[in-house]
Amino acid sequence: MVSPLFITKFESSHLFSTLNIDELDEVHKKRILLEKLEASAPSALIARAGQQSLIGQIDPKILPEIVIFLEDSKNIVCDQIANMPSVSVIHGSTPSETEQQALIELERRLRPNSSPRINSGSGHGSVVLVGAGVVNLITALELRRANYDVTVLDRMPDPLSTDSFNQFATGATFAGMDARIFSLNESRHHLFRGLTSPSKNTNPFSKRVSDHGWLSRDLDVMDQQEKSWVSRLESVPSWLASIYNNDTIAYNRTSAEAWSVLFSLYPQILRGVNYNTTLLRVYQTPENFEKAQRLERNLGACIEVISKDQLAKRQPSFASAANSGAIAGALHVEGFSLNIKSFSRNLIRLLLALDVEFHWNCSLNTLRTDAQGRVSGLMTDDEVVMADNVVLCPGAYAGLSSSALPALSEIASMAGMWITLPNEETPLTAPLKVRRRGFAASEAAEGANIIPGHDAQSRPVIYCSSGHGFVGSSPEAARQSNLYELLECIKETTAELFPDKFREAERRGLLSSEPEYCIRPWTSSGLGVFDTRELANGGQLILTGGHNTGGFAQAPAVARSVLAALDGTPHCMASIYHPERASALLA
Repeated sequence: MVSPLFITKFESSHLFSTLNIDELDEVHKKRILLEKLEASAPSALIARAGQQSLIGQIDPKILPEIVIFLEDSKNIVCDQIANMPSVSVIHGSTPSETEQQALIELERRLRPNSSPRINSGSGHGSVVLVGAGVVNLITALELRRANYDVTVLDRMPDPLSTDSFNQFATGATFAGMDARIFSLNESRHHLFRGLTSPSKNTNPFSKRVSDHGWLSRDLDVMDQQEKSWVSRLESVPSWLASIYNNDTIAYNRTSAEAWSVLFSLYPQILRGVNYNTTLLRVYQTPENFEKAQRLERNLGACIEVISKDQLAKRQPSFASAANSGAIAGALHVEGFSLNIKSFSRNLIRLLLALDVEFHWNCSLNTLRTDAQGRVSGLMTDDEVVMADNVVLCPGAYAGLSSSALPALSEIASMAGMWITLPNEETPLTAPLKVRRRGFAASEAAEGANIIPGHDAQSRPVIYCSSGHGFVGSSPEAARQSNLYELLECIKETTAELFPDKFREAERRGLLSSEPEYCIRPWTSSGLGVFDTRELANGGQLILTGGHNTGGFAQAPAVARSVLAALDGTPHCMASIYHPERASALLA
């Protein structure tokens, strides 16, 4: 993985500069190390414990602020060095694990942090939330429970008065189809494929979906800002993506507990939403089925392993697919599904009962700033709005200049395609996460979500989605994108798994109309965004979002973090989802 002694330097072209001096005598070791340190001025030095005496001879003024020693059974770092503020000592069960842990420690120490700001009016101030997607609705509930005065603004019409929304006038919650899934690895780092398979070697964001990539628009028609975003995403090395992946899944665990609390406190938000806790992961190839059993067990999510024959008995709608070889097996895992639009409408009704104020058809156009660049007002179509504190969760539809809030430029747009199948005959009764095979199944469209529910006319249906297609920095670019590659992915999979339902959908003309899609926020780091800024009035502006298709899953964790930030309480999300976390390492 690395040489015995290496120096890290964080430049756009590379992370590590290595120096192997084991074969040299002590005089030459010191001379070469000094030359290297003076020439490169590294951000950190990582060395084996056996080299501590050599490093101890170097003038501390020349050494970087971060020194990490890799300790093994033969060489132990002495207490005097180990207790120095600049030194970390790492020990793993194997050399490879030790080196991996050293990289994790290095990233941790270079990570930017946001110090909590103490709000003098904690728990009694006013908060304006911009965006009425599910993340902000859960945040509004958390803040109202803590006795904040809450107002919510959104440019879409009142969802309690209409079922019709303009595609580009609403976010992902009320766009697309009425279904979402929670599982422990939602919003994971989608480009992480294991430490031995770094995604940067395949450049998946330089290829179309049909070419085993992630693009729904060709890279050569994108502007420089979009190309720069792609370059930043593909520069994340596999070991770093692994860290991000683990951090994200940790928030899913936090949210799992928080969802249970919310459902017990407010059971009315689950009325009529087809809440279903029997989540199945279905695999179309034996290789993926075998691999998934290890992964889900390691995650602590696996409840039961189900053979394809058992699956066909429990869910007869799978009988044809099981007989044809389209299914290798399934796992019953921790998670649930629900109808997201119905659920969000229930949340709005609850919030109204708790005296939360909503302003619909209210577009935020610009952020007014003072001479210090601090936000002093929210410019809507009709007026300037302000409160003690502001929470922005714009999804992919910010539409704002990034000068007042640079982190907005990190959030780009990813399209997801949906189709609907009838579910009257031999109904599917459990939500599915499918590991696909076939067309474009290795990258952006490797998975599919298939969720039973009811349509607007209360007819039993299953909502099916697959794939993600990067369209660029603006959702409007979806108009110039080829989203039919994503449509082909979900059609192929549903036709294999539910041939009878698929044929019936064709007969009814459900598949001949213009397909539904939603635009979801995505970041170049693969992490969510949690940014805090001081307002001109001394309060806080908090930006949340960019959760890479997992906003719903992590909504309770985000809500708790917003409350902690407003209360001036230390919390992890300000560091884990800091908008400069990746750039601090990758420049």
